[in-house]
Amino acid sequence: MIENQTLQVTQKDSAPKLIITKQSFRKQVWDHLKTNKICTFPSPFGRIPNFKGAHQAASQLMNLEEFELAKSVEVNPDKPLEPSRILVLENGKELFVPVPRLQENLLKQLIPQNGLTTKKIVSRWGIEHTGIKIDLDSKIHIDLIVVGSVAVSKEGYRIGKGKGYADLEFALLKEINAIDDNTLIVTTVHDSQVFDELPKDLFKKYDVPVDYILTPTRIIKVEKKLPRPTGIFWDLLSQTRLNQIEILRNLKLQHEREGKLIPNIIESNIETHSTRSQKKNKGNKMKSDVLNVEQLKENEENTSKQKNNIKWNSNVTKLIDNENIPPPSPRRKRSKHPIDFSLLIGNIERNVRVKDLKKALVEKGIKPDSITWKGYRGFCYLHYSARTNKRDPEKREPFSIDNVIEILQGLKIIPTSKQNLTVKVVEPITRIETTDVTAV
Repeated sequence: MIENQTLQVTQKDSAPKLIITKQSFRKQVWDHLKTNKICTFPSPFGRIPNFKGAHQAASQLMNLEEFELAKSVEVNPDKPLEPSRILVLENGKELFVPVPRLQENLLKQLIPQNGLTTKKIVSRWGIEHTGIKIDLDSKIHIDLIVVGSVAVSKEGYRIGKGKGYADLEFALLKEINAIDDNTLIVTTVHDSQVFDELPKDLFKKYDVPVDYILTPTRIIKVEKKLPRPTGIFWDLLSQTRLNQIEILRNLKLQHEREGKLIPNIIESNIETHSTRSQKKNKGNKMKSDVLNVEQLKENEENTSKQKNNIKWNSNVTKLIDNENIPPPSPRRKRSKHPIDFSLLIGNIERNVRVKDLKKALVEKGIKPDSITWKGYRGFCYLHYSARTNKRDPEKREPFSIDNVIEILQGLKIIPTSKQNLTVKVVEPITRIETTDVTAV
């Protein structure tokens, strides 16, 4: 167990400016877990860390009377929560798991399957291939929720990985009355992810707090419950996120049909989900909830309140100094041939992933130059460019696609697919153009 200490901050005018954000806590926790080899595969960065001792933390559920009484439990799909999902099924309770990124439905219910181990059922494969879809109209009630965290305080404040999906999932469940004020919220973490306090100013009305913190060595009960989100805050939801998640659009339409007033959707919002262009330039920018120096003036008053008597995890926390951040290393751009034509592939089922397509193409000897994946919308593009003649680089050899089309038309990406793919040759389409077309 790592003891916490109080960090006294004194700041002179000439000293680097102190910036405290959720991302600064995430980064230091991830660095600490990685440096001290507290996490296992995969890398902790950018996700809920798969910490050593996750099984022991999950076993603490058995010591909660609320878990014993619970009939239905929702457990998030993160890897370190796999032991919790196993425990729920093995104890004969209904298990619900949020659909990753809410791309298909809100939840999936996992039930025991003949010929499959419990571990297989609760894995990502099991969630995708055996889960029963739960939509907005399903009448369910969840007694207990288990979420993952990057950092959490004994007061109940929780910091996730920064994508906002756990908060959205909770709000959606609240909207359809699948949870109520008696639904318990539990998180499992490593001891070093627990802070005595986290700055309260970092947390907004959409942040989901926790009631219990389970670690490999202890159970921490939050003595004073924090306010919970009352539902979707439409005025804080961007049009981009609304376009990405069908279930949100369906809920909005349902509310409008019922005559409920929906505030205007804004374009800039609380989300940290980045677009392709943002990811391309992420070396030049801090992540969305990390404040830059120009923004500091607006936050100096809050920062001055935070900087004294904040209790930090002594082995985790460091000061973040934007002014001393080294410039990003330049990225080498790979030269690519221009696209000569593209194939529009249709009839892709929603449970198919891009890795399934790539595997099927390799098995058939089909090698496109690049793929634009829109499988969750039922289609994708395969991009081809003519081959360059090795003796004469300026000369480009023609490429026949007749055999490729014939193979694709009879291809089933996964054995359980009920329909063959459709194939259509289209004009050369760049990734940017594809994005514009599919956004319509």
